[in-house]
Amino acid sequence: MGHSCPTLFNPIGDTNVVSPFLPKTVFHPKPLLLLGLALTATAADPPRLPADQAAGLCQLDASPAPAVEAPRQTSFAPLLEKVTPSVVSIFPAMILTDPTEAGPLERFFGKEGEADNESEGPQERITSMGSGVIVSNDGWIVTNSHVVHLQNGKIADTFFVELYDHRRFHATIAGADSATDLALLKIDAKDLSPLKFADSEQVKAGDLVFAVGNPFQVGITCTMGMVSATRRSNLGIGGSSAFESYIQTDAAINPGNSGGALVDATGRLVGINTAIWGGVGGNVGIGFAIPSNLVRHIAAKLAEDGKVTRGFFGISSSGVDDKKAEKVKLPKVAGAAIDAVMENSPAGKAGLQAGDIVVKAAGKPVISRGDLRFELSLVKPGDAIELVYWRDGAEHTASLISATEPSKEANLDNARIDKLQGVTFQVKDGKILVGEVTSPEAKKAGLEAGMVIIAVNGTEITDLSSLETALRNGVNKVQTRLNRVENTLALRAE
Repeated sequence: MGHSCPTLFNPIGDTNVVSPFLPKTVFHPKPLLLLGLALTATAADPPRLPADQAAGLCQLDASPAPAVEAPRQTSFAPLLEKVTPSVVSIFPAMILTDPTEAGPLERFFGKEGEADNESEGPQERITSMGSGVIVSNDGWIVTNSHVVHLQNGKIADTFFVELYDHRRFHATIAGADSATDLALLKIDAKDLSPLKFADSEQVKAGDLVFAVGNPFQVGITCTMGMVSATRRSNLGIGGSSAFESYIQTDAAINPGNSGGALVDATGRLVGINTAIWGGVGGNVGIGFAIPSNLVRHIAAKLAEDGKVTRGFFGISSSGVDDKKAEKVKLPKVAGAAIDAVMENSPAGKAGLQAGDIVVKAAGKPVISRGDLRFELSLVKPGDAIELVYWRDGAEHTASLISATEPSKEANLDNARIDKLQGVTFQVKDGKILVGEVTSPEAKKAGLEAGMVIIAVNGTEITDLSSLETALRNGVNKVQTRLNRVENTLALRAE
């Protein structure tokens, strides 16, 4: 599957999830075919856990990872023998009611020695593959959201999970969260070997790590490297609506490793492997994993509710440059700049204003806009988060109580989008209007204040997030309306 950037980005499961504003590079696995299997798993109700059990689904071991004396370490075999039984292969499948749609048979996913008899009735075609991590001894498995989705964007009809000892199970999906690229599956199995979770806040650049998964369908594979960086954000891996705070590693990660484990020198999970940097779908030494603390948080929500409900704050933010930092007399160029605040929103009620620069959220440093978005994404409706921000050369603190959704009377003025410099937007009554236009290119394209943005590249625009997601680098087809006159503009975004 593929994500690409100016140099190229590839999420590493094998279903295709492509960032809408980046050129497409796709890894195509060979389709695998299943014939005549019972489809009992597809009708099952999604598995759920009570809140107290969901919160304790993933086992935390918060003790610091011990230093490894590399010159004295001759083999990591004992470590990997403990880890590999916890990593599985995942095969999403689609159900074909017409046998002629399946194409030539390449492989049965049935019992060994079973005759290759043709079978009438529904068929299951494996569309791709990825990896997963067992997090409980009774069969709960964490993987990537893009692993469980088909190329058409829908969740697969059914799933097969293969354990390290080659036992195979139908799996039921409990839920998926595309904003963090995580999903939770359940198989009917007992006495499995779950991985314990490390505290990813303690992970540091230079820590020894191992990536475990099933790359290119060769079988469960282990590679070794180190943590190259932490808290990587603003990468655009999952699009503008994603919440990013990745662990970067040089451990070899390849297509098929999506959803697999990144473990430390004690065999604890520090992350779920999700994306690589590369142009041909292979490893170039830059891979990214979702940190274990976020995995625990999302897995508990999916086990309890099947979805993740996030709070609303009414903030539009952007990165900080030297001019913004100088304006509020911030001593260093870091943080998230508030571009606009909705009236009657949690941010507005807490006293935040456009021009403020947030430097801490929930007690953690905010280095970039991505850090702020990530911390806000962890807050559920009704809960509070404390922000530390700079204004007029002084540090201030605000406590924001998140709301469920924007109130109907909440309007947003002077919002900015990084891809369109020199243009501001307004949100009024559920519509996106053009505010001020200072960019010569935007003016030349015909963009005017007061225009309603109807659609971009064929995608209906309903809010700022959908606008930012629909815009792609280069020329965009933008449908607008001004004084009841509709027009289509060719607008360039960077």
